Amino acid sequence: MAPKLIDMPELVMNRILNELDYKSIQPLRKVCRDIRNFIDDQNPNQKINTISIECKESTGDYRILYDKNGIVLDPRTWASVFYEKYKNGCLVRYKDKEIVLENEDFLNRSMEDLEMIIRSKNTTVRLRLDRNPLDCGKVEPIKIPKSNEKVDFSLILDTLKKKVLEPRTHKLKVHRMMIQTHDQKELMKVLPFLDSDFLKELCIFNTVDDDKNKVLKMDEILQLDHFDNLERFEISGCIIPDNCVTKLSHIPYCHIQVESVNSRDLLFLKDVILCFPTFREFEIKFQSFPDLNEFLEASGIWKTGFTFSLEKRSYFQMEDPDSILMITYSTRYENKISFEKKTLRWVTSGGPIVIQ
Repeated sequence: MAPKLIDMPELVMNRILNELDYKSIQPLRKVCRDIRNFIDDQNPNQKINTISIECKESTGDYRILYDKNGIVLDPRTWASVFYEKYKNGCLVRYKDKEIVLENEDFLNRSMEDLEMIIRSKNTTVRLRLDRNPLDCGKVEPIKIPKSNEKVDFSLILDTLKKKVLEPRTHKLKVHRMMIQTHDQKELMKVLPFLDSDFLKELCIFNTVDDDKNKVLKMDEILQLDHFDNLERFEISGCIIPDNCVTKLSHIPYCHIQVESVNSRDLLFLKDVILCFPTFREFEIKFQSFPDLNEFLEASGIWKTGFTFSLEKRSYFQMEDPDSILMITYSTRYENKISFEKKTLRWVTSGGPIVIQ
């Protein structure tokens, strides 16, 4: 009689598991209860680098993507699992398979699957939470028609918090988080449960045109330790309070949108950046700048661009002799002021300039 897989020594089984990724481990868990229990007890690293939770509220499409690629989601390597309500249970669609789970809530089922994937305290991932992705993928029903029942993004975050994040003994290690929202309450359902020592990049975005001028409150978020360690912070599609400009001056790479900027805050920002060795870039898009002339005068000499007259630039020597702070004021496409760290060679490549 051929030996059974489960009868192999534990060391051999663990070596096999260590060579498998998510797509291989999940089917293996379904072979039998003994193998499933062994896998769950051993808690192998399933080599997941990116997790994307996506829902299209208008169509009811809801899926979780798992990808071993840590930079850009790749259809060739990701596993895409769709969940939806079906009668008194849950319907799961994966590739060409449809599984009906009786008496199970589809949100709870999806989060239990997610929890199993990230159970290891050493798992470090990129996390994307997308309310209305441009492409939530297409799933063609095989036997069971699609329900098209609406999905509430905020309810998904509630379930993520309750089923996955709150029960964890160790906070989830996320290197980069992207979330589509303009609501601080939604952010606070997730952000406090991430390990602040590992979170380096936070991107908050919004793609709904009607919400572009909505203000994302920041008072609770800024109280978290996470902002002390951020290396990259980006806001797009909504605005944050004006007083956040100076509160974010310690972040090396920062892109934000505000309603109004003022000379005092920008001059403070300039002084901080000049002594900031790891600084890279700080861009502010704004709607109004009441004391613009005061800022331009206080910043000394400005050079108007040869190609675009709607851009002005000013240059300042940073502490590192080869590092130059370039400040650009532009109304070319939208009102924007940016602070960028450049090399001396880069700023002088287009001709002579005045460095202050």
